[in-house]
Amino acid sequence: MARGRAVAQTARVVCRLVLGLCAALALPACNARLNLGSGILWSAQHETGDLSEWKAGGKGGGEAQGSDTTVALSTDYAHTGRYSVKLTNGAVSTYEDAHLWRQDDYPVEAYYSAWFYLPRTYQTTADWSIIEFQVPTVEAGVVGQLLDIDLRSLPTGDLILSVYDHRAEYLRAPTPDPAMPVPIGRWFQVEVRYRNADDDTGGVTIWLDGQPNYDLPRPFGASSSVYWTVCSKTYGLSPTESTIYVDDAAVSLVRVTPTGTL
Repeated sequence: MARGRAVAQTARVVCRLVLGLCAALALPACNARLNLGSGILWSAQHETGDLSEWKAGGKGGGEAQGSDTTVALSTDYAHTGRYSVKLTNGAVSTYEDAHLWRQDDYPVEAYYSAWFYLPRTYQTTADWSIIEFQVPTVEAGVVGQLLDIDLRSLPTGDLILSVYDHRAEYLRAPTPDPAMPVPIGRWFQVEVRYRNADDDTGGVTIWLDGQPNYDLPRPFGASSSVYWTVCSKTYGLSPTESTIYVDDAAVSLVRVTPTGTL
């Protein structure tokens, strides 16, 4: 027992020393592995060095749609561990899309979260989607547009989250006042409670770094199958060549906050 306690104490000390060294040297890819806890339906932390977590069970993957986009594993920055996914987009005049995706019959209410890193700011001229919820259509293998969570630039130069519902009765959601700027040069988390119910209990709640950003009650539930993407879908950014990193994505029954599961 005493020896076991000593080993555990030594491990904790080593962990603290490593984290302290990382902070001192400002190493972006030297973080402790994220402990997601219980209630996790699926997650991707990318420490396999590939997209196998997204592809697991034949229910997802990654794809670059357009000649100006790429999807690649990277060690440039990581929220935890060594790896993240680097999404690039240099589309000029029409929408192109670099994305990761999962599709499954998830519970009516679930939480969808991911961490993002923007190494610099950009000016948008069109919607810059970073998260999308889509629905399968009657045509096999085709998904229909439903709800987008976008980045949008303000005259101040800040980037904020914006929500667009493709259904005619909703469209662009009013921007919260005050608007919440997205951090630049550090990791930030976007978490969505998506209640896929076809009645007045349906809706989405969105948190930015654990802080409430949007709460939009509305019906969904067109299909029990949820098609969720983490993406860089846009065109006409300034500068044109954009990069956004993605790490520690999860679908869960409980909130996965910046400080752990609730």
